[in-house]
Amino acid sequence: MAALRATLGDEITETYSKAKFLTEVEAKNDPEDEPYRSKYKARELYKELSLKLKDKQGCAEISEPDKQTISYLVLVLDQLLGLNYIECEELSEGEDYLNSCLKTIEENEQINAISLHITTLNHLGILWSERRDYEKALQYLQKSEALYHNYKKEIGDAPESIMEILEPLEGDESEQAHLRCLHFESVHTHTLYYLAQVFAKLEQNDLSAHYCHMTLDRQLRAGDYNPVDWALNAATLSQYYLTAERFNEARHCLASGSLIFSSAKKAPETLDEQDLELQLQRDSDIERCWIKYGLNLLEASRDAMFNEIQNQNDSECKTEAMKEDHNADKKMSSSSAESVSGEDGQTHMDKEDRVFREFELELTCYEELITDKLIRTFDEARRIFLFVVDRITNARSFYTLDSHASDAVEIIQDHSRAYKLLAFFELDMARQSRMHKRRVDMLTDLLKELNPKHYLLVCRQIMFELAEVYSEMADVKITLIEMERLRPNPHYTGKINKLIQQSIDNYQAYIDSLKGGKPDLPEEFPEGDVRPALVAFFCMGRLHSKMLEANPQRRMSLMAKSLECYKFLVDYCDRNLSAKDLVSSEYDICKEMVSLLPLKIAKFKAETCNL
Repeated sequence: MAALRATLGDEITETYSKAKFLTEVEAKNDPEDEPYRSKYKARELYKELSLKLKDKQGCAEISEPDKQTISYLVLVLDQLLGLNYIECEELSEGEDYLNSCLKTIEENEQINAISLHITTLNHLGILWSERRDYEKALQYLQKSEALYHNYKKEIGDAPESIMEILEPLEGDESEQAHLRCLHFESVHTHTLYYLAQVFAKLEQNDLSAHYCHMTLDRQLRAGDYNPVDWALNAATLSQYYLTAERFNEARHCLASGSLIFSSAKKAPETLDEQDLELQLQRDSDIERCWIKYGLNLLEASRDAMFNEIQNQNDSECKTEAMKEDHNADKKMSSSSAESVSGEDGQTHMDKEDRVFREFELELTCYEELITDKLIRTFDEARRIFLFVVDRITNARSFYTLDSHASDAVEIIQDHSRAYKLLAFFELDMARQSRMHKRRVDMLTDLLKELNPKHYLLVCRQIMFELAEVYSEMADVKITLIEMERLRPNPHYTGKINKLIQQSIDNYQAYIDSLKGGKPDLPEEFPEGDVRPALVAFFCMGRLHSKMLEANPQRRMSLMAKSLECYKFLVDYCDRNLSAKDLVSSEYDICKEMVSLLPLKIAKFKAETCNL
């Protein structure tokens, strides 16, 4: 390789260096009216270089093996030209160069061209991904991945790269071998990164997460990464594991991201205003991922307890049924066999899952801050809650309503959700009620700060959530009366009715926001609002019936309002049949109530008249 480089002369490497400098450095300073000026100049140099190399092939003093190497060097320039055309938004011409390069490589296999082969496939994969043909992109990238693994299996060590003619490696033979290995492994890491992106576009999230994790692991082991980008990618990857309720993996990714980011943070006084703001934003982004982790852990713990209660109830029902069914033992045996079969199948699938490989980092100081196990008690829930609140405080130091309204709103909604989940684990009803009151205060204050003209969708979300919170507070107070078997006095009754009315008012405010400034509701709600709007009518119907009212006339009026709400849902679904699937259980209840309530009202009216 060194001898061939000497034969070709310094002119070849100098021309290449100029083209590379134009592409990677000068191009960043090109004027807006000539955005590709430097890249056009580089293109001409690449073409000039290609012609010079082809002329060298005709020299009699160059051996046949060296001529073969020069022909592959011409392919390197074809690839560079292909990328140049693509970067200048001339995609078809770029694709032609890459395809020509690929065809020649595959027709004339040479082990030293393996990196060129893989990178060409990678670039074609990227090109088709940008064209949104993700299936075709995947074919190129999977072929690239297979090439790497076959080479590692059959050869092992990284080959000398043809690029070494244009960019000689520094150091002795051992150092050069190390640099070749780093470069070759980096090429494969890029393949994995592109595969992660394509699988995400194909909505194969498990494979996308797998390849993203491999990319991060390889970058970390090679020491070839930007700490801030790596930390954010690790934190983002944690969110996938959260959706799968794989809390151990999610916590590990988040702790890794926090450690790497912390090690890369710079003292505020050493940063200018722009860099300091960017550092604060990235820090807050990681904190927000921790917030989601804590909330999802609380939610999964709550759901697990719900399921446990449901399973106990189902088990009791089965036991009662077995007492009455003389053939129950046979049915149970058959059912058990099916269950075992299903479990074995699932176990087999689990074995097929890819094993999560932990990053080689010391993470104890981060991982011990919050558990990765489902919890059952209020004390455990409170520890997670306090952890989440700390993260919320940190995130809100950057994401404020004045500067980043949408993000700030989401963080405040997360705060409300944290109180809601903590309240589930609280056995003291009075303390539960105070937690919901905290939610009311923060959401009410938030709603006052937002202009509905600019944040209509967010305002609707908050109205709906406030309606739910007031309803939950009313339920807590009603439960207290039932548990303590108290006779409700007018003061207590007034509190409950006020909470119910506030819930109704917020549902009604949400409904009114769908009118679009017109006096009446539309015949058909926007697609994303169909279920929330109908659920709001359903809830208002139930809330009117919960009012504690002794006055007969007002009770009849409340029943009439309930009927009106239930009837609206039924009529809407009968007019728009697709809506029925969105609220099937609510529709069945409303349909029944529309039949029963008129009879109940008539009976109550008759009884009242007879008094």
